[in-house]
Amino acid sequence: MVSYSMQLYYRQVWYDKRLAFNLENITELQLNNKFLHNIWKPDTYFLNGKKSYQHDITVPNIFLRMRKDGRLYVSRRLTIRARCPMILRKYPMDEAICHLSLGSFGYSTDDIIYIWAHGSNSVEVTDVTMTQFEMRGLKVGNHTLYKNQAYYSILGVSFYFTRNLGFFILQTYLPCYLIVALSWISFWINRDAAPARVLLGVTTILSLAAIGMTVREGLPRVPYATALDIFLNMCLVYNLSALIEYAGVNYFTKTGPGSPPENEEDELPKTAFATSSSKVLLPLSESNTHTIENVDAQHIVESCTTKIQRKKYSGSCANAFWNCLTGNTSYRYGKNSTMDKERGLSVSRIDKVARYVFPISFGIFNSIYWCVYLLSR
Repeated sequence: MVSYSMQLYYRQVWYDKRLAFNLENITELQLNNKFLHNIWKPDTYFLNGKKSYQHDITVPNIFLRMRKDGRLYVSRRLTIRARCPMILRKYPMDEAICHLSLGSFGYSTDDIIYIWAHGSNSVEVTDVTMTQFEMRGLKVGNHTLYKNQAYYSILGVSFYFTRNLGFFILQTYLPCYLIVALSWISFWINRDAAPARVLLGVTTILSLAAIGMTVREGLPRVPYATALDIFLNMCLVYNLSALIEYAGVNYFTKTGPGSPPENEEDELPKTAFATSSSKVLLPLSESNTHTIENVDAQHIVESCTTKIQRKKYSGSCANAFWNCLTGNTSYRYGKNSTMDKERGLSVSRIDKVARYVFPISFGIFNSIYWCVYLLSR
């Protein structure tokens, strides 16, 4: 439940035949506001008002006229603060309908019946300027309220408002878009630059959390999620996913320094071979050997080593998945050393996929988000 305030000129007209007069050349009298203390007047109050007061600077802002037939016209300058129930599920793309109801405090319909003097034109709104809302229109009406075993005449006016999005786009949505896009830069950073990627991910998450806390400070404590909450939480999920993505890259494709293989015998000792352009002895049979000159021994070593490691670490998908779940360090080392020899310092396949998946999925989410909330206004 929120509240709103307005300044208005409240004008009442009623007839009191006891005040009728017959004076020559005088049809109407303009009286001092103190005259109201000596006559009967309606005990009008605002049903949903919280705090209202009459302006008294420099004198009480009351205007009183009385005609010869007993008609009294009273105009007051008031400031009304009233309750306005608002549903913030679509905030900040929500609409508000604020009601203002007035009636007699103690007189039932047997004594007083309230009516609008000019029908739907009885309420006029001028010079309305609000920072967050735009007034779309108003509607007047009257009804009867039953309470305390009596019927009471009630007048009501409803004001229709639409919240302006400009402030929220500049202060919330646009910064969040930039922060989410900033988190995607980590997909182009070398996977070996762990401090840079982790720091970028943590910084963007903290920035989004700070924006979310600032935005929620001015909102009532509602028990449901608003449209802005959904957007902020989704942005936070994307930033957190970008950080988790690097954890996956680091686990599946990056080998830590100094991690030995499970069995040192699995790798062929390169020191047992000569360098390029030297003589290499290859056993062809048990009875004889041949000498091969001017052969690239280093190429032979790497080829043999790669074949051995491929055979060991190229198992089924189920075997690879099981080794990843159990955290088999030697399997990771052997798998990644083989990939490094084949591809060198290539980009992780996970990073390549993330460069497309994250922006496309975020764009789809935003398309659905804005269509759902903007079209329902």
